[in-house]
Amino acid sequence: MIFLLIIYFIFLIFFAVYSIVGIYHLWRFGYVGDLTKPFIFAYILISVIIVVITLIFILTRQWPIGLSI
Repeated sequence: MIFLLIIYFIFLIFFAVYSIVGIYHLWRFGYVGDLTKPFIFAYILISVIIVVITLIFILTRQWPIGLSI
């Protein structure tokens, strides 16, 4: 399980960097009067909800002994 958690946290780091770059790009080059701010808010909200749900699932699940390595 440790191996899977390490892979998951590496994925989270890359996802965070990707999200920061995407949000910066949208904030910097988005057009005035469009849905830039609501989209940024929705993207952050949905991303946080998905990450929290997966963390709750990972941390509360009873993993088999074979996955503990």
